[in-house]
Amino acid sequence: MARDASLLTAGAPLLMGEVSRNGAVLSIRGLERRFGEHEVIRRLDLSLAPGERVALWGPNGSGKTTVLRCIAGTLTPSRGEVLVGPHPAGALEARRLVGASLSQERSFYLRLSGRANLLFFAQLRFDSRSEAAQRVRALEDELELGEIAPERVDRCSSGMIQQLGFARALLGDPAVLLLDEPTKSLDVAARARLWAALDRRAATSLLIATHLNEDLEHCGERVNLPA
Repeated sequence: MARDASLLTAGAPLLMGEVSRNGAVLSIRGLERRFGEHEVIRRLDLSLAPGERVALWGPNGSGKTTVLRCIAGTLTPSRGEVLVGPHPAGALEARRLVGASLSQERSFYLRLSGRANLLFFAQLRFDSRSEAAQRVRALEDELELGEIAPERVDRCSSGMIQQLGFARALLGDPAVLLLDEPTKSLDVAARARLWAALDRRAATSLLIATHLNEDLEHCGERVNLPA
């Protein structure tokens, strides 16, 4: 179902403290983002219920990635409110509820292997190093990363890095997943593994930025962003 850039829904709450006042795991009200005089996002309202899947749809430059970055806390809104659960986006409590894989991934350590990178980020999520290692092994098995994980990241293709980014986004079982063009560089088998992993996490809310019709088939709602 397609809608304009205003989507307000509420659903059954997750655990106490993980939902906002309207029962949503993600709430955006009046979001605006400018870069100098250029207005990228204008008065966006969006609410995501637990387990809901929504696609941000629009051409390049329509602000899809900017919306995701405002939720992830890597950009500050020019105006408006973004809540992850009851927490302001960017706050430590909000970041713990979010898993993100954004476009043009630059946060991996290029001279380390994919596995070493995933272990590093897992240790930021879990107190126990053994638990972090166990989670990484489980994701390697689930997403079939056996040939990718030992490779140095600077020797990986864009599709391989995209699969590592998706694995990292799943660490910690986040309540909200933010995926930017999640299938763009993936082959057919990798795309199938991605959607199968998401299907196994039916309680996880998903917000993707995409321009591919295939991705829309896996989402219940579409939000059209203006050019």
